[in-house]
Amino acid sequence: MKNMQYKNNIDNNKLVRWAAAGIITDVLYFAAVSMFIATKTDISLTVWELMTVVGAFVMLMALSCFADGYNIGHEHRTYMLISLSGTLFLTSTAHFTSIGVVRRLISQGADIPDYFRIGMFPSLEMTVDYTAWGLFMGCAFLAISLGIVEARLKVISMICAILCFTGFIGSFFLEALWYPAPLGYGAGFLVMCIYILVSKKQSRAMPI
Repeated sequence: MKNMQYKNNIDNNKLVRWAAAGIITDVLYFAAVSMFIATKTDISLTVWELMTVVGAFVMLMALSCFADGYNIGHEHRTYMLISLSGTLFLTSTAHFTSIGVVRRLISQGADIPDYFRIGMFPSLEMTVDYTAWGLFMGCAFLAISLGIVEARLKVISMICAILCFTGFIGSFFLEALWYPAPLGYGAGFLVMCIYILVSKKQSRAMPI
């Protein structure tokens, strides 16, 4: 009995740590976005792009931990990991290409068409990034929702998936229709982390 309690405490501590890491990363990401909107500088854009890649990595690690902690089945966990890996790969490709190639060429005076530049719509890099955060993140949240038993997390994950898919499909018609997706992978993920952090801290505080 004590060994099981000890294991549960370790699992809860791990969930709390990754939930806290997710919250911190999400807040820093939105801070980077706000900084770029306010300043419009190359440095702030670089910070935003790097935080996007860091955020994808943290989400992969955090959601993997959540999948273990909430006993998501092997099949759904595999779908989730494939989707999250797709997000990390695609967004890293888009943003590192922007930082290391496109913006460097622009700084050297090269005339780069808008359809090769991040932040322009429509453009190849934005299509890659929208695919990462709209389609692949939507698939990841859908896999979590289908595989998890905990009712509140199931609902949160499904809402995140719907918002990501809606933004991805909407982006083919109008740039403004993309914005439901950030609500899914940004605000939705933040809500998920806060819920897990609070619920697991409460469960640790409960007397045995």
